[in-house]
This record gives sequence, structure tokens and C-alpha cells, in this order.
Amino acid sequence: MLKEALASKKCLIVCGGGGVGKTTIAASLGIAATRLRKRVLVVTIDPSKRLAEAFGFKEESLINGGEPLLLSAEVKAKLGIAPENELSVGILNAKYVLNQIVEQTLTPIQQQKLKNTVLYANMSNMIYGLQEYTAYEWVTRMIQAGKYDFIVLDTPPAAHAKDFFNVPDKVKNLMESRVFQIFMPKKKNWFTSVMNFSWVEKLLGERIFSESRIFFETFATLRDRILERCEWLSRFFTQQEVAVVAVSTVEPFAQFELQGLIAFLKQKRIPLQSVILNQVEVRQSAAQDATLTEYQEYLSENPVLANKIKLLHERREGLVERAELRVENIKKNLAGQEMIVVSMTYDEDGFEILRSSSEQIQAF
Repeated sequence: MLKEALASKKCLIVCGGGGVGKTTIAASLGIAATRLRKRVLVVTIDPSKRLAEAFGFKEESLINGGEPLLLSAEVKAKLGIAPENELSVGILNAKYVLNQIVEQTLTPIQQQKLKNTVLYANMSNMIYGLQEYTAYEWVTRMIQAGKYDFIVLDTPPAAHAKDFFNVPDKVKNLMESRVFQIFMPKKKNWFTSVMNFSWVEKLLGERIFSESRIFFETFATLRDRILERCEWLSRFFTQQEVAVVAVSTVEPFAQFELQGLIAFLKQKRIPLQSVILNQVEVRQSAAQDATLTEYQEYLSENPVLANKIKLLHERREGLVERAELRVENIKKNLAGQEMIVVSMTYDEDGFEILRSSSEQIQAF
């Protein structure tokens, strides 16, 4: 059960395709968890500003600072979180985390040499998967440090969300690739003694060639650290303290992505905790119907407006019926997998949307 996972696990990984409201659900899961735990963190590796805005932060305050920020007492009150519980929000800054890894691994002299190279300055953009890898580093380090009781990790949107789970292996393969083997410093032997690399220097230019040599010489130690971590991170998803939640909608393309993700997780032996169907049209409650009844007298005097509202009501009824049929079909296809339905919310207040979604998740 997802509610049990929120109360007992250490990390919840939220994944899904684009446009399904994944970031909103990740934030809502963090809120739900903070009603059960003392110190919760919601962190995203999606560079968009949606998560920051959802909690009332300016994007720059999170991205530039690097470290997560605590929600204010005022915001917690709006979200229904007890004053004594803490909810923090962070947006991954790959360069910030990479600098932390460098500082933990290299000597001060090595650090300075590496950071002064052009290659290092552009490293987070050059190496595919490094953004995701630094997310693992950041989250697992905070889990091991015991700084937070529970962490929600919002992954970037992807067609099948498979790349995210393959990143440790991809980074490991890159670090062991022929490209790195060529440039990494080697032990001296007769070949390296007689081999002349002057042609490489002429090709790249003296400055770039010199910086490249410095980069690879100092990066060798960092590479060993990354390889060691990749071995551990490859097993991270299968650990008992980690849970995976997939977010989707009832729309056909979103369901196509969901089925691909579920099949992939089974292949990788990564257990799926729950599926959350977001943005589902549901029938109005009795309280909402009563509110409309209050305006019947006014509408009877305004037939044009009454007719428009009637058409809107009929259209919405059609959307609800279609959604109900799709939800039933999805439930059959999931074959016993826990499925949580979160209704479509038309409220303009972002805090109210998050509060409503978190309460619906907790109700299951």
C-alpha cells in the first residue's frame, strides 16, 4: 500500500511521461508524507521551475543556492502540515553536486587543477546521464546522512522513463569506454616512452591539449569514485527502503507509455509500488450539486446563461462517463496492481490543488 510506503520507506521515486502532472503528484506525495513523518524532502531533477513555483519559491532561490529550502510556517498551514513537521524542497543543480563529489574525493590542489579546465566547466553538459547520476548521488547521500526521514525524487519526463533507470549502467559503460581509456594516464612503458603525441597537440592547440592532459590526470581518481558508486546505484532501485510510483492519466498515449514503463520495470526487477491516475474527471459531490441548486432561481431568469451551463454540464457528464470506462479498463489491465485515482482539479490556487491531491492520495 502506498500509504504504508509513505510511512515506512526512505525514498519514493516518481516517474511517468510528460504532461501527466508528475511534478504536482510528487509535491502532493511529499505533503502527504509530511503528515506522517517529521522531516521530508521533495527534490526534482527536472530543470523546470514548476516545483519551485508550486511551493511558492522563486526559481533562483533554489537553483542558485544548491541546498534544499524549508517551507515557511505560512505555506505549511495552507497545505495542512503540522507546524512541528518539516518539508523541504530542492531542485538539482548538477554542477553543485559535482563540485561536492570533487571536494570529497580530490586534494585541494587536484580540485583547483580540475576546476580550472574548460572540460570540467562543461562536464555536466558533455557527459550524457551525468545530470541523473548526480541526482542519485545527492539523494542517496542525504539518505545515508539521515538528514531526512523520507525523500520524494521527481524524475524528468521521458517517453518511457527508461533512461533514468539505466543511467548508472550507462555512466559506468562510458567511464570504461575506449575514449576514456585512451586519454586516462597510463603507467610508463616502452610504448609510451617512444610514442610522440605532438600531432595531437598540433591538432587541438597547445592550451586545449595541456588542459585536456590536466583534466584526465586529475579526473582519474574521480572516475574511480564514480565507477564504485555506479555499482551500488545499479542496485539502489531494488532495495526494500526504496519504492517506485508511476504517474499516468486515462488518455491512450499516456497509457501506452505506462505499459512500456511497467514492462521495463519488470525486466529490471524493480518493484512498482503504485500507479497513480492523475487528472481524472469524476462525478460531482453532493455538496457541489447543492451549490448549483442555489443558483436555479437566478438561472431561470437568464435562459441564455442557463442553456450554456446545461451544455457544459452535459459535456462534463460525457467526460466523466468516458473516464469511468477507461479507469475500469486500466484496472483490469493492471491485474491487481494498486491504483490510486486523483481527480481533475480546476481550482486556480496552487496550494489548494496540492492540498486536495495530497488528501486524495492519503484517503486510499
